[in-house]
Amino acid sequence: MEVIENLFGLDEHKLETYQMIARAFVIFFVALLLIRVSGIRTLGKQSAFDNLTALILGAIMGRAIVSAEQPFFGSILATLVIMVLHRVVAWITYRSKKMGIILKGRELLLIKNGEPNKKNMKQTHITREDILETLRKDVNVPSLDTIKEVYLERSGEISFIKKT
Repeated sequence: MEVIENLFGLDEHKLETYQMIARAFVIFFVALLLIRVSGIRTLGKQSAFDNLTALILGAIMGRAIVSAEQPFFGSILATLVIMVLHRVVAWITYRSKKMGIILKGRELLLIKNGEPNKKNMKQTHITREDILETLRKDVNVPSLDTIKEVYLERSGEISFIKKT
């Protein structure tokens, strides 16, 4: 037990380089395991819910590597709890559309047939110029002439429905 305490600097006020390296090694594999628990979508380009979970994961695990003041194994357990909660919330929102809207939000219509939905655009702080920029980058067209609808998706991305 003393070897583990020394290796990970469990009772230290200041970590040595080798202790941070040992912590990083363990945290890397623990993070891989936790991603398996929560699901691969946690680090994918998904909703704000997924991004928030990834941000929390990074913050806790990063500090677990370099901070002697943050309990090492407590950090791992706290991260496990967050990842399990992520998985549970994902399951709940999969099973219930209403809970999905409450916990993850829903898409917002920004433009329909060339007419902006000013309320939604104001609420989301998205300008016509923001929409046109995304249109040029993602759809490779310069104007809304060929677009029927524009949405702000739950992921925060802008999507386009072309006219048929």
